[in-house]
Amino acid sequence: MSRVTVPRGAVELAIRQSGKFVKPKVEPSLVKEFKIMKEKMLSEFDNHPITIELEQKTSADPSAFVSSGSLFGFIGFEKESNPTEIVREMLEKSELKFIRINGGIVDFKAFYPSKEELFAATPLPWASGRSWLKGIESGISGLGRYLKTENLDSSRSGGGIQSKSKFQSGRFTNTKYISEILNNFIEKINKLSL
Repeated sequence: MSRVTVPRGAVELAIRQSGKFVKPKVEPSLVKEFKIMKEKMLSEFDNHPITIELEQKTSADPSAFVSSGSLFGFIGFEKESNPTEIVREMLEKSELKFIRINGGIVDFKAFYPSKEELFAATPLPWASGRSWLKGIESGISGLGRYLKTENLDSSRSGGGIQSKSKFQSGRFTNTKYISEILNNFIEKINKLSL
């Protein structure tokens, strides 16, 4: 039997050019699947009890996370602010990009904000070096100095003020929030397939 030898350059050229045919078949289904995952992540964020309570501002009283007043008032956001907006905007920028297609191997990357980037974008209104988003998960001190108020002019949020001295005992419930949402999203991305 005779032996056929295919020049190496011809094989490499065929592999390089095959990407032109593979990408149009693969890209739409991966992009569609990623879009569904992203929508689920945004829905999980929008429907999380922390997001809902912060969007209710001072009307979220009683709070599920602080023993007195609202979470919005306890953190001390400005009355007009929408603290969850920046987080949602950053999550919405998540995208899938194709890096290269080499033969039958599809190389793509998912881009999404890290916890550290989200923490950096969410400073406490009264302590710029600390993140309220991180504090939701790891703890925010000062509940014993938090005095719930109704529309007091000196209150940033309209829902409370900080006293110079501790006068009450209270609780702040640390809650897995953005970490859990991101981990769920990353887990789905790792299972992304054709």
